[in-house]
Amino acid sequence: MTSGPLRTCQLALLCGALAIAAPTAAVPAVSGALGMGPALTQWFAAGYHLTSGPLQLGAGHLADRYGARRVLLASLTAFTGGSLLAATAPHGPGLLAARLVQGAGGSALSPVSLSLLLDLSRAEDEERRAVGAWVATAATASCVGPLLGGLLTSALGWRAVFGALALLAAVTAGCALALLPGRAPRRAAPDRRPDSVGIALCTMTATTALIALTAPVAGATMPAVAATGALLAVLLHHARHRPHFALDSGLLRRPETRRALLVLLVLFCANSLFTFLTYFELTRTHSLSPFRAALVTLPAVAPAVLTGRWAARRTRGPSDGPPLMRAGLLCVAAGLLTGGLGRGGPTPLWLIGVSCALVGCGLGLANGSAMTTVTRDRPRHAASRATATATTFAMLGGATGPGLAGALTTPVPHLPLLVTAPATALAAVVLCVGGRRSVRG
Repeated sequence: MTSGPLRTCQLALLCGALAIAAPTAAVPAVSGALGMGPALTQWFAAGYHLTSGPLQLGAGHLADRYGARRVLLASLTAFTGGSLLAATAPHGPGLLAARLVQGAGGSALSPVSLSLLLDLSRAEDEERRAVGAWVATAATASCVGPLLGGLLTSALGWRAVFGALALLAAVTAGCALALLPGRAPRRAAPDRRPDSVGIALCTMTATTALIALTAPVAGATMPAVAATGALLAVLLHHARHRPHFALDSGLLRRPETRRALLVLLVLFCANSLFTFLTYFELTRTHSLSPFRAALVTLPAVAPAVLTGRWAARRTRGPSDGPPLMRAGLLCVAAGLLTGGLGRGGPTPLWLIGVSCALVGCGLGLANGSAMTTVTRDRPRHAASRATATATTFAMLGGATGPGLAGALTTPVPHLPLLVTAPATALAAVVLCVGGRRSVRG
């Protein structure tokens, strides 16, 4: 694999990952500048995930029909437009709409970039290295993104964060035009049309679930919960009767990949909840600037990158994944519990740094192993769909985290007491995920 296409695919993934991570440090500043209430702030934090997650389920089909490079360029164009709209948004609802557009544009970046990497790999070892580099790039962006966002917010204001994302996407589009191979698109079979109904149901179910978590009044919560339950029932019925469901049904049938998808959902929900709460704790309780708040979270960078690469390379067979995913979830649970040692008062900064290091280590371990488990042994033509299914679970988990954090902040105002219950729940999930020493295929 030549370095040009490899770096271009990593840049494309970097755009999407930074669109999630970089604005994180700016959320408190955006909320204050635009006068956004708690519910709108949570929607802003989750808006990118909400559209990017379900819509990427059709990215693989579009890449097969129209060509991966063409779909990647279209995605980068829409992403750039959404970023520019966010940079110039005059009010909270306009900013939320821009984030939804940005998420729709970024929906193809993750699955198509990994599909291209796997397609350009010549051997199994190259595939594992490609997945490891892909996971490490995402982990790097997840950890360095808040630092970049904090620096730009402190120096130039929060709008500069979205301007920088638009510039990065434009540069990536230029690299894709110059460096990616312009192969002829593979025409999809007539019976493999994208499951538009399934994608719409996934989107609506995630939306009503987020409404249930962020409903400002109790009277709106129960209808949203009821709608979520009804839509989920319809979604399951549709999945049973649709030969080519939006999600990769092969991944849902196999025990080891089904566990990996559950790990991604829980992992990114816990990570986004922790990050959301941490930045509000640092900026409001400790009165730190966005950049200084990001510096406190910097200890998560190296562990996430190193453990992500290592876990991807170590996951060679079905029995390798569960122990690594279990260890990753336990690290994240330990990080959440460490952040809850402040006993009701402001958590000391050094303790927050330790928490971030543990969460970063666990994020790399669980994500690297889960993504390798999902993509291993999948046919090359199905790599996009498998990746889209995995990243959809991760995105929906990431969208749930801020909403859950907002729901928890209503009765409890500070971070220490908030993270104890999620950490306990996460540790309990470990008993159900990868708990067996061996996994049957």
